[in-house]
Amino acid sequence: MGNTLSISNSKGQDLGLTILRVGVGLLFFYFGWQKLAGGAQLWAMIGGAMNFLGISFAPTFFGLLATIAEFAGGLLLALGLFTRWASWSLVITMVVAVILKANTGNGMVDVASPLFALLITLAFALGGGGAWSVDNLLKQKRSSGALA
Repeated sequence: MGNTLSISNSKGQDLGLTILRVGVGLLFFYFGWQKLAGGAQLWAMIGGAMNFLGISFAPTFFGLLATIAEFAGGLLLALGLFTRWASWSLVITMVVAVILKANTGNGMVDVASPLFALLITLAFALGGGGAWSVDNLLKQKRSSGALA
């Protein structure tokens, strides 16, 4: 029995990846905005997660970096602009979050959310933004000579 969907497999895959990219990007953007608005005290708390990696200096700085990665990286991911760079910044942030949550002693209950985010952002870091992204639009314009 054939595929009964009216969308071709390629377009269905493009749509699915776009929905995932935009949805995950907007979630990161939203949570990054909340952290950005939280100010230096919250950034210091977030940056304190670096202690699990043996880095105990400048927690406010590292917290701000993680916050910017979520805020700006989420927006860029949603747009599909500089997708790989944005995703790598989120991957690094989520690796630290997974390590932090794994050390809380609550098991997969705490680790699951950052682990999901890590796996999804890793996929976009390796695979790019997909056919329906600003990155792809710019690539097409460059290859057609429109952006000489």
